[in-house]
Amino acid sequence: MELTVQHLNGMRLLATADGHRVVLDAAPEDGGGGTAMGAPQLFVAAMGTCILEFVLNSCRLRGVPVEGLSVEMVHEEAPRPRRVGALEATIHIEPDPSDEVKRRLLGVARHATLISTLVHPPEVRLCFGGEDEE
Repeated sequence: MELTVQHLNGMRLLATADGHRVVLDAAPEDGGGGTAMGAPQLFVAAMGTCILEFVLNSCRLRGVPVEGLSVEMVHEEAPRPRRVGALEATIHIEPDPSDEVKRRLLGVARHATLISTLVHPPEVRLCFGGEDEE
């Protein structure tokens, strides 16, 4: 999969992949205009989305009603190195399922792709265009 991020203006960036587009902007305290989510917020949103996709698919496969299904993400910013710190995902679903269904859905959520990615982080290689990667 390929995704491209390009500079628009100021601290605004445009991420594109498979014909989809997302605009990002740094927070004012980071020199941006705060007109869109910044990268850390987008990362947390992606985590919440990934968790919810797994839960939603499990509910769909098992016939569990999904009215009012949502996930609330709370995160901290950790310093030195600056990064997204602790994350907490709270799943909301109505009608309130049984404790057994909740237990199963939490098990499914723990296997969401982005949670697995954090548990088994990818190797990150950085280079400039036109240079051979080492």
